[in-house]
Amino acid sequence: MGFHRLQISLEQYPTSPELTTSVILEALLRGDLGPGRSALDLGCGTGMLAVACALVESDYVLAVDCDEDALQVALENRENLELGERISFVLGRVTNLKGNSSKQSKVSENGCRGRGRGRGRDRTVGSGRQGRGSTKESMELITSDNDGLPLRSRCVDTVLTNPPFGTKNNAGMDLRFLRAATRLARTSVYSFHKTSTRDFVSRVVNHWGMNVEVVAQMKFDLPQTYKFHKEKSVDVEVDLIRVAVFPDEERAEEE
Repeated sequence: MGFHRLQISLEQYPTSPELTTSVILEALLRGDLGPGRSALDLGCGTGMLAVACALVESDYVLAVDCDEDALQVALENRENLELGERISFVLGRVTNLKGNSSKQSKVSENGCRGRGRGRGRDRTVGSGRQGRGSTKESMELITSDNDGLPLRSRCVDTVLTNPPFGTKNNAGMDLRFLRAATRLARTSVYSFHKTSTRDFVSRVVNHWGMNVEVVAQMKFDLPQTYKFHKEKSVDVEVDLIRVAVFPDEERAEEE
């Protein structure tokens, strides 16, 4: 694909077929996916959610990830399922709170611009801990729209994302992904978050002036993937949330 290789440091896990089915069905029932709708899979990995969006006949789908190898697999999945005209891939990275993504280049074979860098860390925002991330300074950082992605705001109807959980070395990354998703979506965002962070995530989304609801509660069966994992696998309770994104004028009326 000719993408510039990027170092991966995010703690992300694959989206299982069961979880994919749950989010796609929910979005279909609410009219957020399907014919006449566009979608974006943020942090797409090998393209599970993107492929599913295309299979339910969404008009077009963008798939974004920072991993060249994962995008290559996603491209192969697209070709194997003959979905070439419905899914386009973008190599880009959601910056963390201290990230700098001023350098964006590369054009993929689909005409999408390419890369976002950001490798700094900031532990002042930790959605997994009560008491952290609740200060005015932290809220301002989380609210930043400088996410480093080479995509215009409101470019699709619906964004789906299975973000990093925002733990260990990635404090706040779950909310950075969510914030980026709300910038890109015209209508709605579907996102997975640890149930233990539900109250905090709700407070942050409300702080943005948007509505959020938990549409399903499920479990992630996480395999032993990273060095800090001590068990062969562990079940983690996870919320599937839906954020209703309003145009600026409607958001002002809501407030």
